[in-house]
Amino acid sequence: MKTLPALTSIPGLYANWMAIGWAMLQGRAPEDPTKTPSPKPAQVAAEQEWEDEGGSIKPPKKPQAEAAPKLPL
Repeated sequence: MKTLPALTSIPGLYANWMAIGWAMLQGRAPEDPTKTPSPKPAQVAAEQEWEDEGGSIKPPKKPQAEAAPKLPL
């Protein structure tokens, strides 16, 4: 049986517990929480092409909201 790394925080323990429970319901081994998924080559190529055309990964900044006109009371 493969053991998972020790977690010291309560949210980490809960996330680990939920991952193991969900894996048991699906009938498979739990995923390793330390493993980061690698992007597919097609996704990497699409992002590079998008950046070459002037795209940006960061979301644009929102403009400041204009002051609303005062209503007479």
